[in-house]
Amino acid sequence: METLIIYASKYGCTEDCAVYLKNKLTNGATLVDVNKMDKRFDISGYGKIIIGGSVYIGKVAKKLRAFCVDNLNGLNDKEVGIFLCCALGEQADEVLANNFPPELIKNARSVKIFGSEARLEKMGLIDRTLIKAVTKGDFSKFVISHEQMDEFIKEMDREEVYIID
Repeated sequence: METLIIYASKYGCTEDCAVYLKNKLTNGATLVDVNKMDKRFDISGYGKIIIGGSVYIGKVAKKLRAFCVDNLNGLNDKEVGIFLCCALGEQADEVLANNFPPELIKNARSVKIFGSEARLEKMGLIDRTLIKAVTKGDFSKFVISHEQMDEFIKEMDREEVYIID
């Protein structure tokens, strides 16, 4: 079954996570950056679709949200996984509810928060200033969880077994 990983990454953390998934999934995957994607991208050839995004001020990228809404009917016929890169995992349910259609979340095979990284060297002045103010210089929460990524991979790779009596 072909797997598509569609993601939106602002400073590269989400892209790095998407590449990690691609390299670890049993059958590999096709990576697509939603910001470089043709609006008419056809998802029909994929059986599994993984959607990943970074969270800034409670929002994922507008193009990623639009992709999910525009393709909701097709996504409901697929095995879907959703991952977020964000530091505030305790707000994950609220972030998911505010950014993704409820039926997409409900039907997802796996939903995980991978954590995040503070890539200050890639940030503009405003983002760098905001993150320093919010964290008070303590970046200890900004860690990617390989454990969460590996659990996500297990959940997405597992084959469903149906027993018919």
